[in-house]
This record gives sequence, structure tokens and C-alpha cells, in this order.
Amino acid sequence: MKTLFLGFVFVALVFVPPVDAAKKATTRLQVIVLDDDGEPVPRASVIVRTVKSKKNKVTDTLQLKTSEQGTAPLPPIRQGSILLQVHARGYQTYGETLELTEAEQIVNVTLLPPQDQVTITR
Repeated sequence: MKTLFLGFVFVALVFVPPVDAAKKATTRLQVIVLDDDGEPVPRASVIVRTVKSKKNKVTDTLQLKTSEQGTAPLPPIRQGSILLQVHARGYQTYGETLELTEAEQIVNVTLLPPQDQVTITR
């Protein structure tokens, strides 16, 4: 009986592939875009790029626009490093590297008005 049990364990270890939890875990990310007065920014472009951690190589890119309420619910994204970029007409571009570790995450982004341009000539 003990030999039969050990045989089953051996077969299970050899022929059943291990489950890679990191590849299976995903995050439902919601990005909320507001201006510096706390008002929603509709139609802002939200770009999410997933990054392969060992090589810092971008593997996937998602892009969508925010709703009238300034929200951008993204489809499930594999957990790990992402590059988040948000831009809208009349605002400074926002960019940040984030680590997705939870099943659901909300990111609040505040877009600022553009800075004054200074030109120096001689």
C-alpha cells in the first residue's frame, strides 16, 4: 500500500505542471482622474504598460479614455510592475511606475495645469 501511494505521489510530481501563481494573479485596476480643483477630467487618455520585471521590457499596452466622471475601469491586468501615463488637453502629462499587488486597486491621479513656458535667447 505504501509503495502504491509513493507511486501516485511520484506521478503527480512528474506529470502535473506546477501552477505559477504570479502568472495567474490579476488586479482590477480603476484609475480616477481629477483636476487640481477635485473635478473629474473627462476624455483623458489613460495608458497602462505592463513591464517584465527582469528585463524592464514593456510587454502589453492598454489605452482608454476616462468617462464623464473621470474614471477609467481597466480589464484585469496581471499583477506586477506597470507604467501608468495620463494626459489630457490643457494639463501636464502624469506618469508613474506602480506595483500591482492586490486583487482590486484604485489609483487617484491629479492633473495639474501646464507650467509657464520660458524662452531664453541671446
